[in-house]
Amino acid sequence: MDWALAAREAYRAIAEAYEASRRRPLPTADIANFGDKALDLGSGRGAQPSYLEASYRYVVHCDLAPELVPRGSEAALCEATALPFRDGAFDVVHAVAVYHHLPPGVLGAAFAEALRVGVAVVATVWGLPGGGGAVRRVPWRWRGEALRVYYVYSLRDLASAALAAGGRLVALGYMRRGRRLNAFAVVLRRKN
Repeated sequence: MDWALAAREAYRAIAEAYEASRRRPLPTADIANFGDKALDLGSGRGAQPSYLEASYRYVVHCDLAPELVPRGSEAALCEATALPFRDGAFDVVHAVAVYHHLPPGVLGAAFAEALRVGVAVVATVWGLPGGGGAVRRVPWRWRGEALRVYYVYSLRDLASAALAAGGRLVALGYMRRGRRLNAFAVVLRRKN
């Protein structure tokens, strides 16, 4: 769990600046809107939580520390492999720019946990060259300092982790927010 502590501390240090830097949402509900109840996993603060609230009747935002969840919204503290919700509590889990903070041995567990609490999962990661969970350390030096750790996942890596977690892949591709390319996967829970 050292990876979770490192991610939490990095984003706590830059929480206010991070919110100011995220003025445009990644339109994940436009590609996969599966009902009325959504979990915003790794919500952070910025445009994404408001966008999801406009897209769903009921949204719970979830992140690693109080400084990272939107103010004035329904929120919970969580970690991606141990979500504090009952099975099937949500129609969809949006994990936007979250899974690239998880090491390779944890990625499949995070997909499995999201599929436990949601019928569908929409996951995005930075579309960086490479894959296989290669480590990248990215310093943040805008209105504060933090060293963020990223794991590089390709479309194939996302698909493999989702399938290994028992999901059924329904979409895989790339989407753009500003200059940044993001890989995405849309996964449904298999029916028993």
